[in-house]
Amino acid sequence: SAEPLRLQRDGPIARDYMNKREWMRCSIGQVWENETCIGEVKMLSVAEAEEVIKRIEGQMGGGWRLPTTKELQGLISDTEIPPKIDMETFPETYAGSYWSSDQSFYAKHYQWTVNFYTGYLYNRFFRYQKNAVRLVRDYTSK
Repeated sequence: SAEPLRLQRDGPIARDYMNKREWMRCSIGQVWENETCIGEVKMLSVAEAEEVIKRIEGQMGGGWRLPTTKELQGLISDTEIPPKIDMETFPETYAGSYWSSDQSFYAKHYQWTVNFYTGYLYNRFFRYQKNAVRLVRDYTSK
């Protein structure tokens, strides 16, 4: 089985030093406040997610993107009660589908999602459908 992800929490960001990635601890729509995520998780189409990424570059810096299915799957934890994720690292996570950046190889108009209720991957979402979004970025250690 895969090594459990070791994430270092730093305010609104969780750092994965092994894979040199930074995760937003809140889903899009929420804000980081008092050590937790406040507000509603926004359901977005892929195009809307891409708009948000452009908008936040000013506040959060550049490089944010939709995670790959593999990256998102790495966040899944085997909890009894959904959402299947470490809720201390990722508080108030939506127990449902999150967009990945991966298009389905069966049909280009489908995009893969990872569902944090079931812990499974699904590839039957049209890009215009709405799902939750958690962004990631690669970093180079200075």
